[in-house]
Amino acid sequence: MEIRQAVLGEIAIRSGQDLASIDLGALIRRLILFDRVVVKSFRLRELPLLVRTFGKTGIQELLASGVLQLSCEFTSIITDIHRNGIRSEPAEHFTFGVVDAADRDGDLQKELFRLQSVTGLKNKERNAIEEAVWKSLVRPPEAFGADLLRQVDFDLRTNSPALRVGILDQLQRRFSQVDLARSQLEISVEEVRERVFHIKMGIAKDFELSPGETHLLLQRSVTAVVNLNHRLAEMAAYSALTGFLDEEAPLLFGKLAGIILPQNPMLAEEQFKRVIEVAEVPDFRAGQKIDIECLMKIRESAECRDFRRWLSTAADISDGEIRAQARGMRNKLATLAGSSGGKVVRLAATTLIGNIPLVGLVLGPAASAIDSFVVDRVLTQSGIYAFLTDKYPSLFLSS
Repeated sequence: MEIRQAVLGEIAIRSGQDLASIDLGALIRRLILFDRVVVKSFRLRELPLLVRTFGKTGIQELLASGVLQLSCEFTSIITDIHRNGIRSEPAEHFTFGVVDAADRDGDLQKELFRLQSVTGLKNKERNAIEEAVWKSLVRPPEAFGADLLRQVDFDLRTNSPALRVGILDQLQRRFSQVDLARSQLEISVEEVRERVFHIKMGIAKDFELSPGETHLLLQRSVTAVVNLNHRLAEMAAYSALTGFLDEEAPLLFGKLAGIILPQNPMLAEEQFKRVIEVAEVPDFRAGQKIDIECLMKIRESAECRDFRRWLSTAADISDGEIRAQARGMRNKLATLAGSSGGKVVRLAATTLIGNIPLVGLVLGPAASAIDSFVVDRVLTQSGIYAFLTDKYPSLFLSS
């Protein structure tokens, strides 16, 4: 499977340290657009909502298929180590450490008790769901944390271009009214002791930043580099792309240093959402359930493949064009084309020509051409509209 066919990301909507809700619409769109979806779970707290949406057997089928996988890790990098509330190194000096959960499996097992909140779920059914969840969990290599730490150290030792971009971004946030030219910023990194890095930023005096303010700005810049490394490491570990915002692209370019920027799955998701809104296609609403059998069939359908290909060009199509096309006659034809009636229409067109005496013999090749045109140009293209007006809305069941 190519990496662009899998996507990694969160669906949790948090409120502080708690789960407020989940973006089920985003999850459904990802399940349509990508061959495999890896959800970065918030301590598995999304599960009760997923069970209510997909059903107790539906969620098991979805997880067992491998189409939906879960990732729930606690590995992170500390960027500013403190001991007893005191920074371990002087201002503008940085060293890094790896933190992880002492008992990850035990912590996650406790979180699974939240499934008891699902009304009507019997113990046997809950145990079956827990087993499916546990089997669906994908994990990075054991050396993930150590490798990530080495990469962060390497970036500081080599004064990675990503560090410069991160500092520029923080300066621009702080001094938005200043047109900060890249040539103004001089950065040097010295490894004063093993794995202790002193970052010097010459421009700090020009902005009259105090040592504390300078350290905080550098700490945020270093954290951005660490977070980027973490995301790239996760993409490699799970063979899946993660979305990134437009403002994050410069930092990513700085890290990759000339390597082609990977396809951003977030763009496809945003275009999907835009098309649904503009074309006034029925979409998921809170409280609805999803027909898993229908979802799995749609993912394999020709209409879905047509829609995926077309969506990659949708950014160049205006809202007005999408709206006009969606309301046109092609959507009616698309629905027909996806049914047995569509095949009858196609057969009738060629059969009638063939039944005309003499003309049928002469125009036999023309009939084939017409048949080819109907299949290749009209019905294939209309698969996009069949997907939007028939296939996609059929996923949603009333609560």
